[in-house]
Amino acid sequence: MSIVSLVLRIRPETRAAAEAALTAFPGVECHYMSPDGRLIVTVEEVSGASLSMTDTLIALHRVPEVLAATLAYESSDSLLFQNDEHPEHSPCAEAQP
Repeated sequence: MSIVSLVLRIRPETRAAAEAALTAFPGVECHYMSPDGRLIVTVEEVSGASLSMTDTLIALHRVPEVLAATLAYESSDSLLFQNDEHPEHSPCAEAQP
């Protein structure tokens, strides 16, 4: 499973249209918007969805009401399993003295 959090910049007056367009994509939820137009959005990978996670992120950035998008957080179980199988590739292991 993968989950991503984004901060999207939108004009506050376009919030309703932006949220409607964004939540039309599978796995997308809008959570909070600051008065200056920063909208917090999460995208959760949906198995069987027609778009991959990458394609969904690109599509969100192309929504007309979205002025800018910043990736705030990303987590993927597949990355955890890869690091368990190959701990020598862990960023934490590299930081160890």
